[in-house]
Amino acid sequence: MSAFARHRRALLTASVLLTALGTTAVLPVATASAAPTLKAGNTAKAAKTAPKPNPAGRYAGKAVAVGKDMVAVLRNDPKAGGPEAWIRAVPKNWRSGDPYMGRTLAKLDRGHVTAAQRGLSLRLVDPTGSKPALRVTGAKGGPRTYALPKVGTPDARGCTIITEHFIGAGTVAVLSNGLSGPSAFFKDAGDGTRFAGVVNRAHPSLPKSAGFLAQIVDPNGAAPKLRTNMEGGGHPASTTPFPAPGCVK
Repeated sequence: MSAFARHRRALLTASVLLTALGTTAVLPVATASAAPTLKAGNTAKAAKTAPKPNPAGRYAGKAVAVGKDMVAVLRNDPKAGGPEAWIRAVPKNWRSGDPYMGRTLAKLDRGHVTAAQRGLSLRLVDPTGSKPALRVTGAKGGPRTYALPKVGTPDARGCTIITEHFIGAGTVAVLSNGLSGPSAFFKDAGDGTRFAGVVNRAHPSLPKSAGFLAQIVDPNGAAPKLRTNMEGGGHPASTTPFPAPGCVK
């Protein structure tokens, strides 16, 4: 009997004995199945399809109306220099939730803690402390203080991006997208009156009673779109992409 045959017979005998004892035989490494590995091409593909934050997130934040047709966009991101208040011009009928990326009038940060705009005095309070805030004086109703978002929160990092698009019949769709997913509401293109309700992940379509079609396509996907039809009667619907979020996690 050859050496190979004797070795094979010994392995078979050991396997039978172990099985009889209720024990699993451990075979030589050469006979074990190799564990699956992720190919280099698949790794590159996964990296390529990973979502990227919207560059506009650097200028996004929590927008608050401070008077005189201005908003303060409040941020607090240590990776971007810490507490900031971007003072921007907005339309007269601006409301919370509307786009705010208008003309920049002033920027307050640790290096520039005061500014004056349209008769208002603005000061960044406690810029190096744990509770930075924006102090506004000169407006009707007296001085007001607006706390900046806490570090690490979506508002502090500018995670939610807001855009608006004319969709026909005198209607503007205001689209936003952030960590909680896409959302849209509708307003009159003239006076800004909001109507018809909101669509989001929980309620991706407007009810028929709204009088027009509005539906989020792929609300849980990486590239959601808003599908609208303001005319009906066989008129083709249009789609508008939502902005990418300002941060991805």
